[in-house]
Amino acid sequence: MAKTKDKQPELTLDDKGYFFDKMSEKQKGIYLHLKNVNDKIQSNGFLGEQLEVTKGALIQMFRESLIEEKEEK
Repeated sequence: MAKTKDKQPELTLDDKGYFFDKMSEKQKGIYLHLKNVNDKIQSNGFLGEQLEVTKGALIQMFRESLIEEKEEK
């Protein structure tokens, strides 16, 4: 197993690295919540990008339907 020196800290706060196996139980719980919140923020950012692309496609579809409607008249 890798020694603590050989791996990156799981959390860097105020320019200091913290390793999960060196954290207290309370700190581990807080860290896991923090990690989960950060994962959700990143996921929602990705989801936001997907929704923006979908929105653009739907706007384009609406524009095309207006053109089709004009052509049918």
